[in-house]
Amino acid sequence: MTLRERILSVYRGDTPDVVPYMLDLSHWFYWKHHLPWDLSIPYDQPEYALIDYHRQVGAGFYMPNMGAFYTTSFPDDIEAIVEKRQRNGVPEIVWRFTTPLGSIERARIWEEKTYAWGISQWGISSEQDLRIFARAMAGRTYAPMWDKYREWNEYVGDLGVVYLSAGYSAMGHLLNYWMGIEQTAYASVDIPGVLQETVEAVNANNLDLIDLLCQSP
Repeated sequence: MTLRERILSVYRGDTPDVVPYMLDLSHWFYWKHHLPWDLSIPYDQPEYALIDYHRQVGAGFYMPNMGAFYTTSFPDDIEAIVEKRQRNGVPEIVWRFTTPLGSIERARIWEEKTYAWGISQWGISSEQDLRIFARAMAGRTYAPMWDKYREWNEYVGDLGVVYLSAGYSAMGHLLNYWMGIEQTAYASVDIPGVLQETVEAVNANNLDLIDLLCQSP
């Protein structure tokens, strides 16, 4: 069996000839080869070198970390911006939502020692910020780019599969991107109603994306 056949057999509930060996080597690969990786833009082409390295070491591929297989749009009254800036000579990326309710922004800064983008600024610190977040995220619409998915899938071939990621749930966004564990925990006690409304609105929007992904190749 090929690596792809083994992985798919597990999803079908069958037993492969051996346990599938599949790894996400992206972060390690970027560090080893001193390659930049940019969270501000999606990758619209397959990461050929990364896939080739998986093939070289015999590790199944599955995770196109920054692969773009659909577009995300916002209503006309919402502006979603991603921009780069320098903080004390160090690259920093800012994500900003501007809505009729106001604006919020979060930031991540490059950390050479960990070869990663550490959080330098949380984006939500008040009830109003949370409402702005909900307004922006609940208004998203999606459109497929299945041709991009096919490019990745064809290049990976029998080496594995190409996951179609729907990203984080509402709580995932809050915990990992916009508020952090501490502020989210406080919000669950101080403003539980607003937090619940936000989570339900954003997750309902996420289901639109799930419906789209279910129609994918």
